[in-house]
Amino acid sequence: MAIFNKLLHSSIRNKLAKNISDNLKKKLIDAKDSDYVNYIPIQYNTLERTEYICSIKNAVMFADSGFIFTKDGKLIKDNLHDGIVEPSPQLVGKFLFFSFRRKIKINGNVFALKSSAQEYYGHWIHDILSRLFILKDSGLFDKIDTFIISEGCKAKFYRESLELFGVKNILNVPDEKKIECEHLFFSSFPCLVPSKPFKWECDKFVELTKDLLKKCNIEFHKKIYISRKKVKTRNIINEKELIDILIPLGYKVIYPEDYSVADQFCLFNKAEKIISILGSGLTNIVCCEPKTSVLGMVANVRYEDCHRYICDIKGMKYFEYIEDNPDNIHYFYNIKDRDRYNFSIDLDKFKKVLEDFEKS
Repeated sequence: MAIFNKLLHSSIRNKLAKNISDNLKKKLIDAKDSDYVNYIPIQYNTLERTEYICSIKNAVMFADSGFIFTKDGKLIKDNLHDGIVEPSPQLVGKFLFFSFRRKIKINGNVFALKSSAQEYYGHWIHDILSRLFILKDSGLFDKIDTFIISEGCKAKFYRESLELFGVKNILNVPDEKKIECEHLFFSSFPCLVPSKPFKWECDKFVELTKDLLKKCNIEFHKKIYISRKKVKTRNIINEKELIDILIPLGYKVIYPEDYSVADQFCLFNKAEKIISILGSGLTNIVCCEPKTSVLGMVANVRYEDCHRYICDIKGMKYFEYIEDNPDNIHYFYNIKDRDRYNFSIDLDKFKKVLEDFEKS
């Protein structure tokens, strides 16, 4: 429904967004307050908060964001991240014609694997896959007949990562359809905020990786540089010069696209020093050991702190190079789009950060 967001005048769109948001907020309830069939609280020893697995009958799941409505029209809130029902154009697009959405009926036990921004590898790992740890620990994994994910989740890494958990019978459902489920199972939202996992999740990924290492046959490297050369945006323009600096120091250039998800987990676990642009390429630091040090590179127009956060909760050392010279940032369309650009780095400035990083 994005077309309606473009056609509607902003004042009308803003009013609609507020009305929709206010209406949704009136319907919000916690899973434990629903007419549930199962509600299994799970307490991880690294966190005061309690996670859960819940199942309810005749629920409706809507949109890739994972909105779950009970049969009496209440909206489950604690399986969503905070702020998702605040006024926004996205709410208008999703709910303006909610009653006219096409429906799909799924019988049996269905587990929900949907969340906002799931098309990005980082969000998929943190916001989606971590729900499977909770499901496994609840003892209900083998009772699930169908796992539902977004229609857009068809790339190789989605399939490979789900296979690591033994997930079968996957159904890709379009964003615009309402899914009527005979028995819907779902988990609490597994992160502090999107892409900021709790420590228990990091511990679970390390545990999973140690099992994967038993059958991993790739070559490991103590020092790795993660390249975005095979990605269209946010590349380092003078990467060749950068690599010429790193190779003599013993770094191996890694292109994540050349490895399976399982092999990426293992590569990160065995590395002691990792250098990368901040982004999806660094997602797998959840699989690292505390001894690993990370040097993140980023242009100041797209700064993000989730990787620093993950290193902090895992006890890893984190270093950072921020490119803040506007002349070194090259936008694709001469528009300051925080995603569509490449950038150069000041190699002399980078060497100073690298020197400290190498001493760590």
